[in-house]
Amino acid sequence: MIEFSKDHSPAWLEMMSAYQVFRAKLSEWSCKSDQVKQMDLFLELDSWENRDIHRRMLVLALLRSTEMWDKKVLLLVQKELTEAALYEQDEVAAYAQMALSKLKGQSERLVIADEVLRLAAIEEEKTEPDPIVFHNGCLLLYDLQCEAHFLQYVDRYANLIEQAYGLEEKDLADMKRTLRAEIK
Repeated sequence: MIEFSKDHSPAWLEMMSAYQVFRAKLSEWSCKSDQVKQMDLFLELDSWENRDIHRRMLVLALLRSTEMWDKKVLLLVQKELTEAALYEQDEVAAYAQMALSKLKGQSERLVIADEVLRLAAIEEEKTEPDPIVFHNGCLLLYDLQCEAHFLQYVDRYANLIEQAYGLEEKDLADMKRTLRAEIK
């Protein structure tokens, strides 16, 4: 372990010691088999009935924040992360969205975009679809920069998107314009 100067405060020394232990344990866990990692993450991300919002936020913050993840770990739970990005509220959805944005490959992003369209179609079939799902899907597709999927999604679900948090027609038009400019 790295030693720090004794001139530092006890709180600093304790925090740095805990951080080094955390990094070592995280490194050990990241070397586990894909099946172990998938099962651990699946238990936390797919437990809709027994979800503890604070625990889920902690797991998603971990997925979002550490650079130790190879993309394989995120790909193992890509479907669950996509569901969390759409169906969860506020911070949990944002953390899931940020974790997914770490996947940079276009083919990986297209798989996520296809999953967003599939989940939105399922939600649309419900007697009372939740507008937040459509809003979150819109933001995720925009962040992934999947232009064709985004345009198709916005054209189809504009009314439901606008019902959620007040993204208006003008906002959606601006997003379309910005996305087209960024892609070119």
